[in-house]
Amino acid sequence: MQSLESIISLFFFISITTMILMTYLPQQLDDSLYRLQLAEDSWRVLYLNGAFENPSKQSIESRLRLIEDETGLCLFLDGIETTNCRGGEESHTIISSVTRTIIHDGEPKQHTFSIGK
Repeated sequence: MQSLESIISLFFFISITTMILMTYLPQQLDDSLYRLQLAEDSWRVLYLNGAFENPSKQSIESRLRLIEDETGLCLFLDGIETTNCRGGEESHTIISSVTRTIIHDGEPKQHTFSIGK
């Protein structure tokens, strides 16, 4: 009789433990700070490479492609006006954006730099 009680108790213990463990969902990691830092670093590399000294669309896009080779991300400057991810069937999702002001020809201009997939 004790064996039967032990088996029934073990069965209930395992079923209750399984139900509790199945309801536990692991926390999603918050990587927003990492994404923001990645956007900041990509912008800093673009700026320090002198992309805005003589800003032409072709020179900036070639520098964006160099950053893409290292990160594997799509980079957007002022939306899709200047980007390294032209064309394609798929739509791109923006991961993070930073807004920076650059003084060019004595005039401040605000630019939005975004990274995406």
